[in-house]
Amino acid sequence: MPTATQQPPTRGPQGPDSPGGPPRSRLSSLLATRRGAVVIAVVAGLSALAVLLVFMANYRSSVRDESASTPVLVAARNLDSGTSGEAIAENGLYKEIEVRGDQAASGAFAGVDALRGKHTTTDIDANQQLTAADFAAGADPVTGKLEGKQRALSVPVDSAHGNIGQVKAGSRVEVLGSFDAEPLGGRAGSLVTVLARDALVLAVPKSEGGIGSSKTQEVVLRLSDVEATRVAYASDQGHVWLAIRPPTLAKDSSGLPGEGKGGE
Repeated sequence: MPTATQQPPTRGPQGPDSPGGPPRSRLSSLLATRRGAVVIAVVAGLSALAVLLVFMANYRSSVRDESASTPVLVAARNLDSGTSGEAIAENGLYKEIEVRGDQAASGAFAGVDALRGKHTTTDIDANQQLTAADFAAGADPVTGKLEGKQRALSVPVDSAHGNIGQVKAGSRVEVLGSFDAEPLGGRAGSLVTVLARDALVLAVPKSEGGIGSSKTQEVVLRLSDVEATRVAYASDQGHVWLAIRPPTLAKDSSGLPGEGKGGE
């Protein structure tokens, strides 16, 4: 007995709004109406306005920061490389001024305490801003301990005359010198005198050869300008000795030639 074939159900045309079609997006639905388009335009305009307001606020803040006054330190005079921060601070070799924020150099020091424990690594001109780039930590072992009438002089001595191996940087010494002399009676001789008292040792060589070695080495002393002249002359004319002083409560006998205090 013949059977009737079943035909598949026919489906009507599908569209975005048909029951069987994909749902239309909410944005597309809004854009499809004039009211929706107006709403979207208003939202976009408000968003753009918000971005503009944020930009203007940041810009005004930046302008205020650049135009606001900020304190910086400048050199009161030309400063040579190796000048200690303490010397600058304690001798008034700086000035504190106010500049606009955009005129302050990168790393500019704003307070004098920032100078302490440092030394200049380059020559600095008067009125130049003092910045971290022009300073290094610590103090130069020689120039950092000099000021005013003080001078650093390298004195050539051998191990015996210079107490090499006994003196060290920071020691206090007496500088003795000998000169050829012709006293009354016509007999030639040598005169030993004190050239400088309480001289500070700034640098010493490494001990080589031991006591009695004839090898000449150099000890750097801090002396006054006058003492440096006497010691240099004695080094050329005869011998120079370094006598070690007591580290504390050293005393000087009265009546000895040569007065002064090692560059103090």
